[in-house]
Amino acid sequence: MASAPSAKPGRILAKAMSDRLGHDSPDDCITSIRCDGREFYVEISPFYICNSPAVESRYHKFIAALRDEWEFDIDEGEHLEDVMDDFYAWLINAFEPVFLQVAPDIPPSFDPVKIVTGEAYLFLSEYFFPEEYRCRLKVENDKPFPILIRDEESRWVPALNDIEPELAQQLGQYVKFFCPFEIGVSFKKPDYALSETPTRFLVELDDSGHKTLYFLKTFALGDYLGLEKDLEAHLQIFTVEEDSRILGLLLTYIDRRRENGGLLFEDRLLHTPIPLRQRWARQIQETAEQLHNAGLVWGDAKVENVMIDKNNDAWLIDFGGGYTEGWVDEDKTGAIEGDSQGLAKIVDHLSNEEYEPYPDSDDWEEDV
Repeated sequence: MASAPSAKPGRILAKAMSDRLGHDSPDDCITSIRCDGREFYVEISPFYICNSPAVESRYHKFIAALRDEWEFDIDEGEHLEDVMDDFYAWLINAFEPVFLQVAPDIPPSFDPVKIVTGEAYLFLSEYFFPEEYRCRLKVENDKPFPILIRDEESRWVPALNDIEPELAQQLGQYVKFFCPFEIGVSFKKPDYALSETPTRFLVELDDSGHKTLYFLKTFALGDYLGLEKDLEAHLQIFTVEEDSRILGLLLTYIDRRRENGGLLFEDRLLHTPIPLRQRWARQIQETAEQLHNAGLVWGDAKVENVMIDKNNDAWLIDFGGGYTEGWVDEDKTGAIEGDSQGLAKIVDHLSNEEYEPYPDSDDWEEDV
């Protein structure tokens, strides 16, 4: 989840980055907003929304959209993303006075102009451990009152996970550990440094001065099981470390195609020539066979876990285990038999003979 940036020219650039529903009260929410390189954690609860039917309705629809529970009447043509983006835009506008108060300027490392000129270079430590501010939304008579809470004891806990010492020792034989201040952040566009979540990271593997591009996979706080499953599945990985806690895994960066985020969805296959689909099917099967020969299980075999890069090569992603109904039976989870079941359905999915080329593709021109 991420909203479109909301900004006024020459003032602020703010963007909602993530949401965390409450544990004690299911209608409470903490929305993370990034603004000019800072992180704002906005606490929202019906308890602080008083005599405000319009805001209550807006917030109720937002919470339901977060849960993907459409138990309310929606306007014709309204979609989940529309409800969420509308709420984010309203929330960001309500907190603009707070943003201007505590983030009136851009930190040098996040300044797009200085990034372009080479005067600034952003490191992972600065992005994942930025200046943080806790806030609360209060509403009375449908008028929002943004509150900045200057409370050092309630600072947000970064998503760092401990792992068992035995596993860490075993990993040390195969992987290299990096501290966040050793990893550079690479944005395709310098402006993204202010609001986008980075996916490209530069790491120097030796003393040659050459930096290699990687993708960082992070894990939610407390997701020890998912983290350890991934660690055990990847034999050749690089791990980010901060005070002996794990932030995420640095994996091979896949320069994916733009269509559908590089994933294999129905509308993309419709426009994909059959020989190319057959090539993907072979690559997927060969890669899965290599995993099985090495004693590894893919775990959640489905088309959504296949990514296509700009060279039209297929990559398998997500080795955290689990299963998806309709692709792998629950009793086959974590077994090669489950992979085989999912692979058979993927190949069948790719074997669809319907084909409709894009109007601007070479195939279309040949047909014309």
